[in-house]
Amino acid sequence: MDETIRAPRQDSFAPARPRMMSGRVRRGLLWAHRWFGLIGGVVVVLIGLTGSFIVFYREIDAALNPALYTPAGPEQRVTLSGVMRAAAAADPAPIATILAPDRTWPVWIVIHAHETAPGSYPNRWTTMVDPSNGKVLGRRDYANAFALKIYRLHFTLLLYEFWGKELVGAAGFVLLGLAVSGLFLWWPKPGRFWRSVSVRKNVSLLRFVLDVHSAAGFWALSVLLLISITGVGIVFPDLVRPIVGLLSQPTPDRSPRVEVPPPAGTPLLSPDAITQRAQEAKPGATIAMLNPPTATRNTWRVQFRPDGADPAVRSRGAIWLDPWSGAVVHDRTPGAMSMGDRYLAEQLWLHNGATFGFAGRLLVFAAGFAPLVLFVSGLMMWLKRRPRRMGPG
Repeated sequence: MDETIRAPRQDSFAPARPRMMSGRVRRGLLWAHRWFGLIGGVVVVLIGLTGSFIVFYREIDAALNPALYTPAGPEQRVTLSGVMRAAAAADPAPIATILAPDRTWPVWIVIHAHETAPGSYPNRWTTMVDPSNGKVLGRRDYANAFALKIYRLHFTLLLYEFWGKELVGAAGFVLLGLAVSGLFLWWPKPGRFWRSVSVRKNVSLLRFVLDVHSAAGFWALSVLLLISITGVGIVFPDLVRPIVGLLSQPTPDRSPRVEVPPPAGTPLLSPDAITQRAQEAKPGATIAMLNPPTATRNTWRVQFRPDGADPAVRSRGAIWLDPWSGAVVHDRTPGAMSMGDRYLAEQLWLHNGATFGFAGRLLVFAAGFAPLVLFVSGLMMWLKRRPRRMGPG
């Protein structure tokens, strides 16, 4: 008889143990969600707001500095050699990058590499050259221009020398964790989906705040997940590369060079000849950026702009050219890359939404405000301590 009494007692407690464990997991997850949100929320909010700004930072920069971005005419008369001569006359520092005119910045932009103190943010100045007549439209400190400074704030929190980029990457992990834990905590009971993703009227302030928090988290979730995953990948590429390799093996990221240069005294091709060779190698593609040879890389790097893509997609693919012969040393254009390479190269455009066109950028712009809404509403709920005791709204 003792056995018959004990058996049902064990059976009756069996279903309760999983519920008890589930409750413990939920409370632990809620605790982590709350405290990580409160502690890391300020940084995540700052990154979100600056991220919204830089989705359109080039358009904003052009609007704030019309004299730098207004050519005398629509003609493209100046050759690359002429652009580089004009820029070198205005600033003798080595040329690091040349941006070709496009719809947003319709002038040549030459970026000069000035000497930089060890560990400091690179000292870069830009010279804007009118493509119609070759005149210099102006010069400025590239890194400290207003729009670019907001870009730096987003990418390094203006703490370049103090692990700022890594701190932003850590904030990306925090955002990813908050998004996933928030999804688990939000998951509604059957039949209550629409109620859980909408904001009701005629309810208490606390219930209204809870509705706002739930609705904002749900509707922004997919974009926030995309932003956080790609943001982590941009900051920590070596961490993401092996994960991507599980699906499609990416090739090593390197700066190709000519390993056996020709005899000393062999003349270098002119910038115009390099441009011609690049166009011949990729007919129909539009050159977006060029990087002349440096002390550590003896090749020209030429990046191409995709036809028909959103202007925010600055480039998609590059080739490296022998500066003496113009031969292609390495090809990393989409047709020559694995799917893993293409994903890694596309991360920035996924991050700012440009991969999906203007509508994608608008979604990312709007999602940048979601961390602010979630932080403020979460803080209000936390100050009330026990929102779970509320009665129904």
